[in-house]
Amino acid sequence: MVRPKSIRLFELFYLGSVLVEAVNTAMTWADTNTNPQTMQVKQMLGPWFPTLLTVFTFTLWLLLWYFTARERSNVARWAIVLFYALGLIGFVFSLAVGAAPAAVPLGLAVVSLVLTTIAVFFLFRRDAVAWFGASA
Repeated sequence: MVRPKSIRLFELFYLGSVLVEAVNTAMTWADTNTNPQTMQVKQMLGPWFPTLLTVFTFTLWLLLWYFTARERSNVARWAIVLFYALGLIGFVFSLAVGAAPAAVPLGLAVVSLVLTTIAVFFLFRRDAVAWFGASA
């Protein structure tokens, strides 16, 4: 079966979101690496841990994209929804407690969140649901 339009649009928005997050991570790496919480984690788990965690996170996002968009995995689709919901809750919580980053990283985080929201929307359109062989 040919991949439906909703799945192709999901890919576009989801990978766009991952790209924006990669830019945001690169831009804030120096600040993140020297903040007190990260320094404490480095002392407890090793200096390599933040890098390993970042690589793991991006690898997970790309694996979820692959299994959702290319392998029709309903489990991966719902994992994306779960991580999206957790990310949204975390974002709102950080704003509520006043832990928002500077203007540019915050703007990039909002753009990434909007792109992910649109991507998740496309996972539940009729043609995508049929392609997964599941009921919404």
